[in-house]
Amino acid sequence: MQHRKENVMVISFEEKDRAAIESKGMMIIEFKCRIYNTNKSITELWKMLQEATTKVAKALDVFIEKFFEVADSVKLIVEQICEAWNYPTSSRYHIVKVLSKCTGINISSVWEATWKIKRWIVRSRY
Repeated sequence: MQHRKENVMVISFEEKDRAAIESKGMMIIEFKCRIYNTNKSITELWKMLQEATTKVAKALDVFIEKFFEVADSVKLIVEQICEAWNYPTSSRYHIVKVLSKCTGINISSVWEATWKIKRWIVRSRY
């Protein structure tokens, strides 16, 4: 028969510590149990804090992603206004405009589709 070894906390006190604990009206075994339970509580609290931090980080990533998508949509509107008033537009807008004319897809749909690869599009020669 195999015996499982559990994590056992061994705490020893000196005589002056024992006297100080008992002067507060608490037995040594009761004090040790409170220390042990506090350790478990801190461990559980640490795990909960890590989970909460992970969830907040994921929510922040989603928020930032949506913010950049909205900013990109605003940039499309600015590019369209610039083109309407004959101001210079970005290389990306020129490629998006050509793609929307060739495929017949709405220009905003092509703009959204090229959002992830805009650095490559801007650096490419059209």
